[in-house]
Amino acid sequence: MKAPLFWQITPPTLMAKILTPFSYITDYITQQRLSKPSYKASIPVICCGNLSVGGTGKTTVVLELGKYFQQFYKIAFLIRGYKRKNQNQNPVLVNITQHNVDDVGDEALLLARLAPTWVGANRADSAKAAIQNGAELLIMDDGFQNPTLYQDLPIIIIDGAVGFGNQKALPAGPLREFLHHGLSRAKACILIGEDQMDIKKLLPKKLPVVHASLEMDARIICYSGKSVIAFAGIGRPEKFFRALQQNQLYLTEQIAFPDHHFYSNIDVEKLLYLKYKHQTSLVTTPKDYARLPVSFKEHVIPLGVHLRWQDQRALPHLQELLHSTFAQGAKG
Repeated sequence: MKAPLFWQITPPTLMAKILTPFSYITDYITQQRLSKPSYKASIPVICCGNLSVGGTGKTTVVLELGKYFQQFYKIAFLIRGYKRKNQNQNPVLVNITQHNVDDVGDEALLLARLAPTWVGANRADSAKAAIQNGAELLIMDDGFQNPTLYQDLPIIIIDGAVGFGNQKALPAGPLREFLHHGLSRAKACILIGEDQMDIKKLLPKKLPVVHASLEMDARIICYSGKSVIAFAGIGRPEKFFRALQQNQLYLTEQIAFPDHHFYSNIDVEKLLYLKYKHQTSLVTTPKDYARLPVSFKEHVIPLGVHLRWQDQRALPHLQELLHSTFAQGAKG
């Protein structure tokens, strides 16, 4: 399902105003869920989440934090496994040689290449399993509104291009809860890209804000100046297409699929037809690549992104903040 355009329009449109009463129901349900007691792990827990639906770059941030913190801790990732078809209720330790996207979801396969990754709806159960397996630090991909596991460092990830949309909760806007409720729980914020929505004015003055930008991985240089067919099924496919163009790739075709789209035989046939019709390469995101049928992967080039931190002290600063909040939580 594509997000309604009025979610991004400020001031709110008539449709947003009509739906506003239902936003109170959304927020009430979220706050009731969050009022339930959480399991406090014996080791620090970082959560990379967001206040809005759709992609803000959480998994990219999680990978970057994982690469940094694994220098100091034995880390493990916790993830729900969105849209996985195997709904095993027990935590699953991802094995990239045995599991596929149906078993654990696309993000889990990416994370598991870096560190042990546990998939499960109950983050407390996943945390306990990870700790039993020697984890010293847990990093959650999503779950800011999940009450089962206490978060020592809840971080909100914000896309500078879209911000909080019209600042209204579902269904009147893109937020999962009222803005002031979500911001009151955050201990830090990572703002990705230029602040095009004047987001900083909405954030509490004492909330630490770290700035970063997305950059394509170095291998994209090999395709600079060439024509390609790009396709993506992520939260905002246009971000991927625009990044390719900014790196001097010429898009013969750009095809957007729904977020977390599972590619059917019809999709594959269409993409192969375009590849041979235009005699050019197919490119997509690593997330999409993980969801492709194995036999089709040889026809597709995955091109990923990484974060460039505006301040080289950004990650050490987050580490110091984690130590402080974890110590405070232990006292409480």
